[in-house]
Amino acid sequence: MKRTFTSLAALATVGTALACVSAVLAQGTPPAGGTPPAPRPQRICIVNMPKVLKEYNKANFQGAEITKKRQAYVTLVTGKREKLAEINRMYQASKVPEEQKRLQEQALSINREIEDVDRQAQAELTKLSNDTIVQVYQEIKGVITDIAKTNNLDMVLAYPAATKPEEENSPQVAQLMLQAPALTPFYHRGMDITDVVVQTLNARYPSAAPEPIKAVGATGGTAPPPPPGR
Repeated sequence: MKRTFTSLAALATVGTALACVSAVLAQGTPPAGGTPPAPRPQRICIVNMPKVLKEYNKANFQGAEITKKRQAYVTLVTGKREKLAEINRMYQASKVPEEQKRLQEQALSINREIEDVDRQAQAELTKLSNDTIVQVYQEIKGVITDIAKTNNLDMVLAYPAATKPEEENSPQVAQLMLQAPALTPFYHRGMDITDVVVQTLNARYPSAAPEPIKAVGATGGTAPPPPPGR
């Protein structure tokens, strides 16, 4: 498969809408005289993840299969509940103790069957749903990573948005855009500044709790002074 932005036909089933943006504007031709060239502009792309999920055919098929399996369990339980309701009607109408006892035992047996089916359905559908969502995530992540590496991208970010123009004014999309994270990185190369942000925050806004005093080490030195006002 030729993974380039000019030929992505093999990846069309993913439905990924890539929009390449540059984090740093091009600096132009560096001046003569041995001046180091300007850093390469960072290459960042974004992906409309709801559109990917909506248009990823394999994921939709797997979702439909889970729905069919869930419906099969619902139909099975519905049939047993209808049978249980009929037994209850017969029990209410019967005046023979022996027959009432027999019907009561049948009702208890059906109740156990319903509970067994519920447990089996819960376990199977939960596992199937979990396995499917993990698989879909890994597949999407793998495709995005391959595209990023092939095209020498530095980061690919996912964002929530409408999947078609007529959804732009829907309350659901508005809520999604306002509440969901604006961007979620699926791939990046040396652009994670989490540690720097944490260190800067801790230095600028120190905790109200005093820092533990460090003992003098084997190489000498002194413990840091307590914070001002302590």
